[in-house]
Amino acid sequence: MDCDPNVRWDDIAGLHHAKKCVTEMVIWPLLRPDIFKGCRSPGRGLLLFGPPGTGKTMIGKAIAGEAKATFFYISASSLASKWVGDSEKLVRALFGVASCRQPAVIFVDEIDSLLSKRNSHGENESSRKLKTQFLVEMEGFDSGSEQILLIGATNRPQELDEAARRRLTKRLYIPLPSSEARALIIRNLLEKDGLFKLSTEDIDTICKSTEGYSGSDMKNLVNDASMGPLREAFRQGTEITKLKKEDMRAVTLQDFENALQEVRPSVSLNELGTYEDWNNQFGSFSVSTD
Repeated sequence: MDCDPNVRWDDIAGLHHAKKCVTEMVIWPLLRPDIFKGCRSPGRGLLLFGPPGTGKTMIGKAIAGEAKATFFYISASSLASKWVGDSEKLVRALFGVASCRQPAVIFVDEIDSLLSKRNSHGENESSRKLKTQFLVEMEGFDSGSEQILLIGATNRPQELDEAARRRLTKRLYIPLPSSEARALIIRNLLEKDGLFKLSTEDIDTICKSTEGYSGSDMKNLVNDASMGPLREAFRQGTEITKLKKEDMRAVTLQDFENALQEVRPSVSLNELGTYEDWNNQFGSFSVSTD
């Protein structure tokens, strides 16, 4: 449980369409519950789906931060127990504590592993009971006046149970970052450490070479490129104990070109079609890559 994850919209590059939709659907109702009631009552379930590493978890934390809500980060393993009935008690306790700490955001990572399609191969009795209890709790708080939001993130939306999909009333596709978003990721990460000296042309060149990279891939790329000045100092015979931070040069385009040989995209382009098809069928909004 985290009272404030200290993540804001400005920390997330791009995804303007998703931010706008989430603000209307989530932030405003949490801040002004007196206005958003009756026919304006928002759904209490939000699904963020898309390729891995695109910022779904960061959006969940930003929602809690912007709405000044208590943030609960949950995974399927944190609710699992070898003792009969314990998992259901944990689920009841989770929603009970969230009710006491309103406004609250419950973020369930890899929600497909917790709420997969029933009667699937290999499903045992305990996991079926856990799933049923979770669905019952979701139905319960959705009909009340609680300021509780459930956010599920998944890379496999097609494996979600139909009942869970119904309760997650808003379903947002979080795509790979656009060229502008990738440029912003590079700038933000390097400026934090005072290493940004790239020209606009340099950034354009890097962005053209990183088509298909996720936000996580871009972070790994920047990390590898930022090692360039260090590696160069070592090649010149400088000992790490005698290396002064202020003597190191800024990160250059050549460092990124070298890093591109080491860091490859982690998302298969073939997988993107699956997400777009599911979004066209069940998503709340059309595909947007801003």
